[in-house]
Amino acid sequence: MEEVKTIEAKHIFIDIVNYTHNRSVEAQTDLIKYLNDFVTKSMEEEKIPPEQKIFIPTGDGMCITLLNISIPFDIHIRIALNILKRINEHNNSIEDDMRKFDIRIGINENTDNLIIDINNNKNISGAGINYASRIEGQGDSGQILVGNAVFEKLVQREKYMKSFNSYSTTVKHGLPLKVHQYKNESLKYLNNETPSKFKPAPQKIFRLSEIQAYYLASCIKNEDFIIKNLDGAQSNYSMRVLLIQLAEDLYEKTKVTKTNPNLRIKVKRELQEHFIYIQSVDFWLVCDLDKLNKEKHLSVMGSMFTEEYLIVNDRGKKQLKNDFPEICKQFEIE
Repeated sequence: MEEVKTIEAKHIFIDIVNYTHNRSVEAQTDLIKYLNDFVTKSMEEEKIPPEQKIFIPTGDGMCITLLNISIPFDIHIRIALNILKRINEHNNSIEDDMRKFDIRIGINENTDNLIIDINNNKNISGAGINYASRIEGQGDSGQILVGNAVFEKLVQREKYMKSFNSYSTTVKHGLPLKVHQYKNESLKYLNNETPSKFKPAPQKIFRLSEIQAYYLASCIKNEDFIIKNLDGAQSNYSMRVLLIQLAEDLYEKTKVTKTNPNLRIKVKRELQEHFIYIQSVDFWLVCDLDKLNKEKHLSVMGSMFTEEYLIVNDRGKKQLKNDFPEICKQFEIE
């Protein structure tokens, strides 16, 4: 069996962002021509000899592999920036939006295998090029992300010591991946924003439903009644069921109109009498009702109570005042 030839390879993986989106087939073809031209000129500028480079087309981009090149030490970054600069100049000089484009770049290096592919051309296989593709996939348009092997060499150099932000993620098959974004605020053609995959998810602004608001108001208004009647788990369940039914009744009253006069009231007794009635109902039925009410209304409101979804804290009172000031006024809640 012939021994596999290995080689020190630096990979610059390029992907055209939104390659097919709102573009004709002719425009897509032109983009590949532009990219090929910009890559060729960037390589010529760095004087990379033919025997030390491999171009691997990927359909909507390519991988540039540099073979056994260690000088200059940042050759991969230099080439990537040169390509981004040329694309920026191209976009500023052309009016046809279909023929403007952006790329994202992933850079990695490794000792990979040098192979001969089905077209009898030199090609590369191994972890280095595989991870270069995964690294590129974490970025946005106009960004350069590098792998650990590249980062660890560059960050020791004065030129790059403060040039990276690092992120951790997982990729296919749950494999951990650490990527490092190259940043340079002086380069207007380099996207220095945090990659969208690593931006914190925007917090959803929680707003009470009307029934939740009436539940809070009922708890506040009847706090003395609640404290007086709490005596163990069963009374807690019964009290929550009572107050949810009361909140639902209050909500129903807001929906009554001349054309829809029907009012489905659940709490038809005085609170104390109705509480005693619920206490007399089969305990497991009350448990099931309480569980249903928690899932439907209360589970997202835990931070608004001091205990048992019954005694409202300052946060709950503030939320009620912010979301439903008219209900606060109705219940005379200060």
